[in-house]
Amino acid sequence: MFEKFFKLWSTGNLLEASFEEVENMIKLARDMVEYSINLVIENAKNREDIYKSDQELNHSEREVRRKVLEHLSINPAQDINPSLILVTIIIDIERIGDYSKNIVELADQSGDSLECEYTNIIRDLKSRIVKNINTTIESFKEGNEEKAMPVLEDHLEIVNICEENMAKLINEEIKISTRLSIIYTLLFRYIKRVSAHIKNVASSIINPYDRIGFKPKE
Repeated sequence: MFEKFFKLWSTGNLLEASFEEVENMIKLARDMVEYSINLVIENAKNREDIYKSDQELNHSEREVRRKVLEHLSINPAQDINPSLILVTIIIDIERIGDYSKNIVELADQSGDSLECEYTNIIRDLKSRIVKNINTTIESFKEGNEEKAMPVLEDHLEIVNICEENMAKLINEEIKISTRLSIIYTLLFRYIKRVSAHIKNVASSIINPYDRIGFKPKE
Protein backbone atom coordinates (compact mmCIF):
# COMPACT_ATOMS: atom_id res chain seq x y z
CA MET A 1 0.00 0.00 0.00
CA PHE A 2 2.61 2.52 1.09
CA GLU A 3 5.40 1.63 -1.34
CA LYS A 4 3.81 3.24 -4.40
CA PHE A 5 3.16 6.41 -2.41
CA PHE A 6 6.76 6.40 -1.22
CA LYS A 7 7.87 6.67 -4.85
CA LEU A 8 5.76 9.81 -5.23
CA TRP A 9 7.56 11.37 -2.28
CA SER A 10 10.88 11.20 -4.10
CA THR A 11 9.97 13.69 -6.80
CA GLY A 12 11.25 16.91 -5.23
CA ASN A 13 7.86 18.56 -4.67
CA LEU A 14 5.89 19.91 -1.72
CA LEU A 15 4.70 16.44 -0.81
CA GLU A 16 8.27 15.23 -0.50
CA ALA A 17 9.00 18.21 1.77
CA SER A 18 5.97 17.22 3.86
CA PHE A 19 7.23 13.64 4.03
CA GLU A 20 10.60 14.84 5.36
CA GLU A 21 8.87 17.07 7.90
CA VAL A 22 6.82 14.13 9.16
CA GLU A 23 9.96 12.01 9.48
CA ASN A 24 11.56 14.74 11.60
CA MET A 25 8.41 14.94 13.72
CA ILE A 26 8.57 11.22 14.49
CA LYS A 27 12.23 11.53 15.52
CA LEU A 28 11.46 14.48 17.80
CA ALA A 29 8.51 12.65 19.37
CA ARG A 30 10.77 9.64 20.00
CA ASP A 31 13.34 11.81 21.76
CA MET A 32 10.62 13.49 23.83
CA VAL A 33 9.06 10.29 25.11
CA GLU A 34 12.42 8.66 25.86
CA TYR A 35 13.58 11.75 27.75
CA SER A 36 10.34 12.09 29.71
CA ILE A 37 10.31 8.47 30.93
CA ASN A 38 13.98 8.70 31.89
CA LEU A 39 13.21 11.85 33.82
CA VAL A 40 10.68 10.00 35.97
CA ILE A 41 12.28 6.63 36.59
CA GLU A 42 15.96 7.55 36.47
CA ASN A 43 15.56 10.88 38.27
CA ALA A 44 17.58 12.51 35.47
CA LYS A 45 19.25 15.76 36.46
CA ASN A 46 19.68 17.32 33.01
CA ARG A 47 16.37 19.04 32.48
CA GLU A 48 15.36 19.89 28.93
CA ASP A 49 12.59 22.23 27.89
CA ILE A 50 9.96 19.70 26.85
CA TYR A 51 7.54 22.53 26.12
CA LYS A 52 9.93 24.02 23.56
CA SER A 53 10.15 20.62 21.86
CA ASP A 54 6.36 20.42 21.90
CA GLN A 55 6.15 23.83 20.24
CA GLU A 56 8.51 22.57 17.52
CA LEU A 57 6.25 19.57 17.02
CA ASN A 58 3.17 21.79 16.77
CA HIS A 59 4.95 24.09 14.30
CA SER A 60 5.89 21.11 12.12
CA GLU A 61 2.31 19.86 12.22
CA ARG A 62 1.11 23.20 10.86
CA GLU A 63 3.86 23.19 8.22
CA VAL A 64 2.83 19.76 6.97
CA ARG A 65 -0.80 20.86 6.69
CA ARG A 66 0.23 24.02 4.84
CA LYS A 67 2.48 22.18 2.39
CA VAL A 68 -0.07 19.45 1.72
CA LEU A 69 -2.81 22.02 1.15
CA GLU A 70 -0.56 24.01 -1.18
CA HIS A 71 0.38 20.84 -3.06
CA LEU A 72 -3.27 19.87 -3.52
CA SER A 73 -4.23 23.38 -4.61
CA ILE A 74 -1.65 23.09 -7.40
CA ASN A 75 -2.36 19.43 -8.20
CA PRO A 76 -5.92 18.79 -6.98
CA ALA A 77 -6.26 15.46 -8.77
CA GLN A 78 -2.88 14.10 -7.71
CA ASP A 79 -1.64 12.32 -4.61
CA ILE A 80 -4.87 12.64 -2.62
CA ASN A 81 -4.38 9.38 -0.72
CA PRO A 82 -0.81 10.06 0.50
CA SER A 83 -1.82 13.61 1.36
CA LEU A 84 -4.66 12.33 3.54
CA ILE A 85 -2.31 9.83 5.17
CA LEU A 86 0.20 12.54 6.08
CA VAL A 87 -2.32 14.93 7.62
CA THR A 88 -3.82 12.03 9.59
CA ILE A 89 -0.64 10.59 11.11
CA ILE A 90 0.74 13.98 12.19
CA ILE A 91 -2.12 14.07 14.72
CA ASP A 92 -0.85 10.82 16.24
CA ILE A 93 2.73 12.11 16.31
CA GLU A 94 1.63 15.33 18.00
CA ARG A 95 -0.24 13.32 20.63
CA ILE A 96 2.98 11.47 21.51
CA GLY A 97 4.42 14.88 22.32
CA ASP A 98 1.42 15.67 24.52
CA TYR A 99 1.83 12.46 26.50
CA SER A 100 5.54 13.20 26.87
CA LYS A 101 4.57 16.48 28.54
CA ASN A 102 2.20 14.60 30.84
CA ILE A 103 5.03 12.26 31.85
CA VAL A 104 7.36 15.19 32.56
CA GLU A 105 4.66 16.67 34.79
CA LEU A 106 4.67 13.37 36.70
CA ALA A 107 8.39 13.84 37.29
CA ASP A 108 7.68 17.25 38.80
CA GLN A 109 5.45 15.56 41.39
CA SER A 110 7.45 12.40 41.95
CA GLY A 111 10.14 13.39 44.44
CA ASP A 112 13.51 11.62 44.57
CA SER A 113 13.11 7.85 44.66
CA LEU A 114 10.66 5.93 42.50
CA GLU A 115 12.48 2.60 42.53
CA CYS A 116 10.11 -0.30 43.18
CA GLU A 117 8.94 -3.59 41.68
CA TYR A 118 7.46 -1.77 38.67
CA THR A 119 10.52 0.25 37.70
CA ASN A 120 12.21 -2.36 35.53
CA ILE A 121 8.92 -3.07 33.77
CA ILE A 122 8.74 0.61 32.80
CA ARG A 123 12.38 0.51 31.66
CA ASP A 124 11.61 -2.44 29.40
CA LEU A 125 8.51 -0.74 28.00
CA LYS A 126 10.51 2.42 27.30
CA SER A 127 13.07 0.39 25.33
CA ARG A 128 10.31 -1.28 23.33
CA ILE A 129 8.62 2.05 22.62
CA VAL A 130 11.87 3.58 21.35
CA LYS A 131 12.59 0.48 19.26
CA ASN A 132 9.11 0.56 17.74
CA ILE A 133 9.44 4.23 16.86
CA ASN A 134 12.82 3.59 15.22
CA THR A 135 11.32 0.69 13.27
CA THR A 136 8.43 2.91 12.21
CA ILE A 137 10.85 5.59 11.01
CA GLU A 138 12.78 3.04 8.93
CA SER A 139 9.57 1.57 7.52
CA PHE A 140 8.24 5.03 6.75
CA LYS A 141 11.41 6.05 4.87
CA GLU A 142 11.51 2.80 2.89
CA GLY A 143 7.79 2.31 2.38
CA ASN A 144 8.34 -1.17 3.84
CA GLU A 145 5.09 -2.80 4.93
CA GLU A 146 6.74 -6.01 6.14
CA LYS A 147 9.11 -4.11 8.42
CA ALA A 148 6.22 -2.15 9.96
CA MET A 149 4.16 -5.22 10.90
CA PRO A 150 6.10 -6.14 14.10
CA VAL A 151 5.26 -2.69 15.51
CA LEU A 152 1.56 -3.53 15.38
CA GLU A 153 2.19 -6.94 16.93
CA ASP A 154 4.35 -5.56 19.74
CA HIS A 155 1.72 -2.94 20.52
CA LEU A 156 -0.70 -5.69 21.55
CA GLU A 157 1.89 -7.08 23.98
CA ILE A 158 2.58 -3.61 25.39
CA VAL A 159 -1.15 -3.08 25.95
CA ASN A 160 -1.41 -6.38 27.83
CA ILE A 161 1.58 -5.55 30.03
CA CYS A 162 0.23 -2.09 30.85
CA GLU A 163 -3.28 -3.31 31.62
CA GLU A 164 -2.03 -6.21 33.73
CA ASN A 165 0.15 -3.93 35.84
CA MET A 166 -2.49 -1.23 36.18
CA ALA A 167 -4.83 -3.92 37.54
CA LYS A 168 -2.15 -5.00 40.04
CA LEU A 169 -1.71 -1.41 41.18
CA ILE A 170 -5.44 -0.84 41.56
CA ASN A 171 -5.86 -4.10 43.47
CA GLU A 172 -2.77 -3.37 45.60
CA GLU A 173 -1.21 -6.74 44.80
CA ILE A 174 2.23 -5.25 45.48
CA LYS A 175 2.45 -3.02 48.52
CA ILE A 176 3.88 0.37 47.63
CA SER A 177 3.05 3.89 48.77
CA THR A 178 -0.04 5.66 47.48
CA ARG A 179 2.20 8.23 45.78
CA LEU A 180 4.12 5.56 43.87
CA SER A 181 0.92 3.73 43.00
CA ILE A 182 -0.58 6.83 41.41
CA ILE A 183 2.61 7.69 39.51
CA TYR A 184 3.07 4.18 38.11
CA THR A 185 -0.59 3.78 37.21
CA LEU A 186 -0.39 6.99 35.19
CA LEU A 187 2.92 5.94 33.64
CA PHE A 188 1.45 2.66 32.42
CA ARG A 189 -1.58 4.53 31.11
CA TYR A 190 0.51 7.10 29.22
CA ILE A 191 2.85 4.48 27.77
CA LYS A 192 -0.13 2.46 26.57
CA ARG A 193 -1.48 5.53 24.77
CA VAL A 194 1.91 6.43 23.29
CA SER A 195 2.18 2.89 21.92
CA ALA A 196 -1.29 3.21 20.38
CA HIS A 197 -0.26 6.35 18.50
CA ILE A 198 2.94 4.68 17.27
CA LYS A 199 0.83 1.74 16.10
CA ASN A 200 -1.42 4.13 14.17
CA VAL A 201 1.55 5.66 12.36
CA ALA A 202 2.97 2.22 11.55
CA SER A 203 -0.43 1.03 10.32
CA SER A 204 -0.48 3.85 7.76
CA ILE A 205 2.42 2.09 6.03
CA ILE A 206 0.46 -1.16 5.79
CA ASN A 207 -3.20 -0.22 5.51
CA PRO A 208 -5.22 1.87 3.07
CA TYR A 209 -6.28 5.28 4.37
CA ASP A 210 -9.67 4.17 5.69
CA ARG A 211 -8.05 1.47 7.86
CA ILE A 212 -5.30 3.53 9.52
CA GLY A 213 -5.14 2.48 13.18
CA PHE A 214 -6.90 -0.83 12.56
CA LYS A 215 -5.66 -4.39 12.27
CA PRO A 216 -4.57 -5.23 8.71
CA LYS A 217 -6.98 -7.43 6.79
CA GLU A 218 -5.89 -11.02 6.34
